[in-house]
Amino acid sequence: MAVSYKELGMKIRNSRKENDITTKSFAQLLNISVGQLSNIENGNYDVFKLELLYKISDLLDIPLEGLLELNINNLENFLDNSNKNSKSQSNYITKLANTLVISFLATIYDYNYDKDKAEVICNHLIKELKFIKKINTNTKDVSTL
Repeated sequence: MAVSYKELGMKIRNSRKENDITTKSFAQLLNISVGQLSNIENGNYDVFKLELLYKISDLLDIPLEGLLELNINNLENFLDNSNKNSKSQSNYITKLANTLVISFLATIYDYNYDKDKAEVICNHLIKELKFIKKINTNTKDVSTL
């Protein structure tokens, strides 16, 4: 899963301009330099702090999930190569995956980026997903009897 910083930067710039906010005043609102904002909007800055993304999202009145819309190329390729899923299903699953990632980031933000808590939450999510996969696999095995 990779974030396209160019796309993210373009969304931020376009939204800033739509809201008639100058680069200088937006940088001041974010408490960053104009140069750093320029790097973000040009996609040259790949070290986003989650707190900064939340500020940008809030100031531009864009939901975080709309701002990020993560580019999950591997998931899309996997789903597209599966004969079981239509394009609309793969788009829907990609949207759900984006929501899951955004929810995870929001939770980590609430815990002040605590590494140990983030690891516990991530491990719990993985465990639950493995459990769901196991149930689904067992259901398929039983249905073929």
